[in-house]
Amino acid sequence: MVFTSHLFFSLLLFCFLIITPSSLSLPNNQFCEAGIGHTESSCGTGTPSSSKLLIKGGTVVNAHHQHVADVYIEDGIIVAVNPTMNVGDEVKVIDATGKFVMPGGIDPHTHLEFEFMNSVIVDDFFSGQAATLAGGTTMHIDFVIPINESLTARFETYEKKAKKVCMDYGFHMVVTKWDETVSREMEVMVKEKGCNLFPYCVLNWEMG
Repeated sequence: MVFTSHLFFSLLLFCFLIITPSSLSLPNNQFCEAGIGHTESSCGTGTPSSSKLLIKGGTVVNAHHQHVADVYIEDGIIVAVNPTMNVGDEVKVIDATGKFVMPGGIDPHTHLEFEFMNSVIVDDFFSGQAATLAGGTTMHIDFVIPINESLTARFETYEKKAKKVCMDYGFHMVVTKWDETVSREMEVMVKEKGCNLFPYCVLNWEMG
């Protein structure tokens, strides 16, 4: 998983959604019974009914202006944004008349399933992401904090936690100490894991 790739896709390719939860088209059946509960056997295994989507007649909002337009998407990639588009029967159409269509948000500071002082944050990578998708955020960056272990070991723990994801994400790899081993591991994080964000903090509490 390459963080820079995730950020690029969130900004440019997966960016449009309609601001009414009932109108959202959610791929892969990952919300399982309207977002209540999940299991590895039942979630994330569905197949979208169509890889082509037209969001029609909404007010498209971007960084510098807004205008009424149609947004045509193929395989999760925005192909065209034009005032009016006609498509074939194989394209799923969402009527966005009277609604805003805008880039999804990016939350750069999250702590999902985070272990802190012998407790664990209740939201995991599924429930936390499901909630944030409902609010219009389409990507987040979570903090990976090693406690008495290597950067690689902690990163791999978070890779396992993130197997049940339903949206785009990246990782901050927190540096809690400094030595030559950490320096070498940072290179591994960048070259092999695609993680290139390294905030530094000094921890003075015990974490279970």
